[in-house]
Amino acid sequence: MNIKLSFLLRFLLVAGGIAGTATWVTGHALAAPFAVYSPGWWGGWAWAGALWVFPLGRTIFFRQRQVSGLQSLAFFLIGLGATNFLLLLLVKLAGLLLGLAGLGFGPWVGWAVLAMSLLLSAWGWQAAMGPASARHMTLHHAGLHPDLEGLRIVQLSDLHVSHLQGRAQVQRLVDQVAALAPDLIAITGDLVDGPLESLRHAVQPLAELRAPLGVHYVTGNHEYFWGAEGWKDEFSGLGFEVLSNEHRLVRFKGAKLLVLGVDDPTAERFGGDGGPDLARALRGAPEADYTLFLAHQPGAYTLAEDAKADLFLAGHTHGGQFYPFPPIVSLFHRYFSGLYRHSERLWVYVHPGSGFWGPPNRLGVPPEIAVLELARAGTG
Repeated sequence: MNIKLSFLLRFLLVAGGIAGTATWVTGHALAAPFAVYSPGWWGGWAWAGALWVFPLGRTIFFRQRQVSGLQSLAFFLIGLGATNFLLLLLVKLAGLLLGLAGLGFGPWVGWAVLAMSLLLSAWGWQAAMGPASARHMTLHHAGLHPDLEGLRIVQLSDLHVSHLQGRAQVQRLVDQVAALAPDLIAITGDLVDGPLESLRHAVQPLAELRAPLGVHYVTGNHEYFWGAEGWKDEFSGLGFEVLSNEHRLVRFKGAKLLVLGVDDPTAERFGGDGGPDLARALRGAPEADYTLFLAHQPGAYTLAEDAKADLFLAGHTHGGQFYPFPPIVSLFHRYFSGLYRHSERLWVYVHPGSGFWGPPNRLGVPPEIAVLELARAGTG
């Protein structure tokens, strides 16, 4: 079976199961105050269908028509429906506990939860569409080469340029990065979420990204959904150092910095070179005073450790993207979001994303530009 068709069928099965369950739970909650088959009862079920059946159908079967307002509405409703569904489950659990004490919620609780979900989703939409926040961190290393003191690395990840996040948002992000005066820029995948012919104009401002030690990029899983080889060529033309299981040696003052980058594992399923290949990335790599390892998915920290890296940068998780999802997503990743000290040598930073995927919602998890500055242990 065609790889892409197989992936789509599995996605439809999972998405259909979730959507069916959520529609059933939501419909029952919204129809509860009304007599069966009354106009209000049908209205409750219609709202449930609007939250799940319409947006998922519109997204799955009309993906190539991503410029329409209906598609934007569909993504917003997916986020609203997901928030509403999880809050309903929490309310039902609370209802069971209250029932032990002879208490409970009234029949209109489903509509109250929907109103709260709408308010939270609007708040999250404002955060998603607003500018990214710069997060500054200092990484202390024992034995750091003196000339690397103060080296500033800016990381971007998971921008997901699309019809919802177009050229204006890309230009705003580029301008923000320029103001931070980075020495090196690292981009850890999922930069785009659409075909090259549709988004070439939107990504052009990325050519303005500048850093003395270069702009270094690795693929994420979403590049492979839309033709990774074409996108890699495009980014190379924009001036990026595309690290496809490769390395680059750069010099900062008198110090040597090795930058390693590996492909995303999704390449194995979409006709790429076979995913991350550490041996290939290290082939011919010289000795260096500091090693930076780039990958999209945080599980590649094991490769960074094998490569004796000093800093591992990844993305992919979006930090859960919006509440109430972060606690759930964190269960599936050892390193989920933020800065971690893996070992005495290796720092790990998992970027929560500079944009958003799918629902335009970043409630409680704002888009970010990571700014990491190197320092010698015992300073600062």
